[in-house]
Amino acid sequence: MVTTYLIDSNILVYAANKNSPYQRFALEVMNKVIIGKMNACLSYQTLYEFYAIITDPKRVESPISPKKAQETIELYMVASNIKKIFPQKTNLQNTLSLLKKYKVSKQTIFDLVLVATMMDNGVEGIYTTNETHFKQFEFLEIINPLKTF
Repeated sequence: MVTTYLIDSNILVYAANKNSPYQRFALEVMNKVIIGKMNACLSYQTLYEFYAIITDPKRVESPISPKKAQETIELYMVASNIKKIFPQKTNLQNTLSLLKKYKVSKQTIFDLVLVATMMDNGVEGIYTTNETHFKQFEFLEIINPLKTF
């Protein structure tokens, strides 16, 4: 069985941020995903995070307009080679189970909810540049795709 990998919001942000030193590599990743050369999915949460970050001048060197961010999300939503995942009825229970096992606090709850959404959808790996955010979840395969370029 082929592993499906979630694309973390940081990859999307690097691809859209023209002043990021990682833009070229992140664009290559996203192009491979869009044409079906990489087995990947996006969660609604990741798309929301992308929008929040890429439109905020306090968080990126070259924010884009809300309109452009919306258009980018719409492009990803219609891309047939990118599976979209979202929380299922099991999400809260998965989140609570993970909270019992892993130490999270403050904003890291959102990474844990993302992992619960991955569990809801049978996604076993993540493409991210924030490897440290997910390393405690030993059952996840973590790949930093920018290291492979």
